[in-house]
Amino acid sequence: MTHPATVILYVEDHPPARMLMQAIIADMTGYHLALAGTGEEACKAAMERLPALYIVDLDLPDTDGLTLAAALRAIHEAPVLLVSAYAEAVKDAPIRTLIYDYLAKPLDPDYVVATIHRALA
Repeated sequence: MTHPATVILYVEDHPPARMLMQAIIADMTGYHLALAGTGEEACKAAMERLPALYIVDLDLPDTDGLTLAAALRAIHEAPVLLVSAYAEAVKDAPIRTLIYDYLAKPLDPDYVVATIHRALA
């Protein structure tokens, strides 16, 4: 019997970043990557897919990643990894209560995989 894949929702509007994350997740057995490019798309996907993990870019066209992280967790509780080229933006203690961890751009595939496994453990 096969088990359904664990859904990870990645919210990112930049195509090269989306492609990189798709490649990273494709190498991980048992995971499925759902994509959203805006906060609105992410909220809809969260309601439909009930992801086990959210990976959210800090800078989105219609909202910021922190506001979206709170909205997504209100829809369906799951850990949030925040992605940012500005690591200093997520070192604030109040921010850390909203997110499990952050991933710095440019993404390091090995670190992304390890962080996903930690967040879902």
